[in-house]
Amino acid sequence: MRDALPAGSVAKLYATLWRHAEGRRAKVVFFVVLLVMAQVVRLTIPWFFGEAVNALQAQGMEGITRARNDLLLMLAAVGVAWTMHGPARIVERFTALVVRERFADALHAKALALPVRWHEQHHSGDTLHRMTRATSSLASFAQSQFIYLQNTVSVVGPIAALFLISRATGAAAMAGYAAIGYFVVRIDAFMVLLVREENRAERRYNSALVDCLGNIATVLTLRVQEPMRKMLRSRLLAVFAPLRRNIVFNEVKWGGIDLLNGGMRTGLVALYAWLAFRQRGTISVGTAVVVHQYSQQVGNVVAAMAMHWNDLVRQKTEVADVDPIFNSAERRLDTAAVPEDWREIRVEGVRFVHPGAGAGRPALDGVSIELRRGRRIALIGESGAGKTSLLRVLAGLVDAEAVSIAVDGTPHPRLKHLGATSLLLPQDPAVFESTVRENVTMGLPYTQSEIERACELAGFTSVIEQLPQGFDTVISERGLNLSGGQKQRLALARGLLAAKEVGLVLLDEATSSVDASTEGEIYDRVMSAFGGACIVSSVHRLHLLKRFDTVIVMEDGRVIDSGAPDEVKQRRPELFAHAAMEAVAETRAA
Repeated sequence: MRDALPAGSVAKLYATLWRHAEGRRAKVVFFVVLLVMAQVVRLTIPWFFGEAVNALQAQGMEGITRARNDLLLMLAAVGVAWTMHGPARIVERFTALVVRERFADALHAKALALPVRWHEQHHSGDTLHRMTRATSSLASFAQSQFIYLQNTVSVVGPIAALFLISRATGAAAMAGYAAIGYFVVRIDAFMVLLVREENRAERRYNSALVDCLGNIATVLTLRVQEPMRKMLRSRLLAVFAPLRRNIVFNEVKWGGIDLLNGGMRTGLVALYAWLAFRQRGTISVGTAVVVHQYSQQVGNVVAAMAMHWNDLVRQKTEVADVDPIFNSAERRLDTAAVPEDWREIRVEGVRFVHPGAGAGRPALDGVSIELRRGRRIALIGESGAGKTSLLRVLAGLVDAEAVSIAVDGTPHPRLKHLGATSLLLPQDPAVFESTVRENVTMGLPYTQSEIERACELAGFTSVIEQLPQGFDTVISERGLNLSGGQKQRLALARGLLAAKEVGLVLLDEATSSVDASTEGEIYDRVMSAFGGACIVSSVHRLHLLKRFDTVIVMEDGRVIDSGAPDEVKQRRPELFAHAAMEAVAETRAA
């Protein structure tokens, strides 16, 4: 995955927020207006306080009534501000939840639409880190608008008030705080690089942690806990390297901001006092207090902006980190090219090269296959012969470099795979941490009879009967509480349930972990249930070949023989050396 990415921009962050707030944009405008109004009301508080002090200074005890009224207005301003701020914050945070849900859903939809080759080239831990950080950052940004709005008003308002008190004081405040802001931006420009470096290191650490825990059985079996701990520790320490530099620069930034703010407050009060004494010969203490409070308010806001600017930098960087996901090309289904009532499909000249293989030997080189409804085709050959690659190309999980497809005698030059009319059941079963029922149905509304029929076809019914809660039994992560054969039968039941409407069923040694007798029974039931479909299966145990019409022998990515099982057996007896023993084992087990 590309790491040389632009850090994004604040404008893009706002555009993303606005896009995913569709349907609630009026509420976004509503809470923005309320938050701005609340902060404008708060700006009157120092003014009322200064007026109260000036009244006491100018009139003594006679000014106490006016001072009291000014203080009551201060209290009223606090109450009025909160009547607007509180509801606005509720609407803002609810909107942030909606934005997070929609952004996450858009990411999920995109990730699930990407081709298998993309996922093979990007570690799931890296992708997971990018997606979770991006959704969290966008949600945090969405619910932090009150900070940015308050800061904006709290900078513009006090400086405007200082201009009303004294143009020279206001001009000095504007120039001085602009210089502090520039200092913050320059420091954080370097900190952006550190954030990106930290994120890269943390993705590597996260990927290693996912691998370690996801393959915990292997780690424990091989007793490699200590090497794994050392590797995880080294990757975690790599995260700390840019983080340490970030910490140092952050403290330098805060030290500089504090010193500059202190100097600005002192300088602005001194400037006002000098100008007032020179012009009028007196200094209004209340006004001096107002100058101090407004300058302190601006200084506090600048400090707060410096703190939140660092968060903003991280947020826009992490949201930009999912751009490679959104910008990647989706898997094409080519649904319109294959009619549902097809009878024969000819696939010719398939050439496929594994990613990263370069100019090496292709996984498939000029492979052709004829598919007919009701036909049973077995693929046999040594490991690496190209059986799985052919099935994956047919299913559309990977794209062939070259392929020609004709449906019922009509060429379809734009059709590159049969993913829209086929379903592939892989050798490695995918098991989710959920109940048996949810693992089989994947949340789709199948009837109980359909579920039970699929389980019966897959030979999974006997497994369900042994489980403590039957279909409601919870399967642990990666199916660690099931045996290899049980996991394969669960995944097979899921696939057969989903394949009830397809015309091409592809099996990639989907029963390799099941005993020979049970495997034969499963194939008999599946072939009977899908009589109108074409079934193509890669076969490791050759005793199954008697159930097929055609056997295709593959070697080094090419088809070297094909025909009826008996014909192929006569021409290539060496391939069937173990088939007789397997057949005997099947008969004895039965």
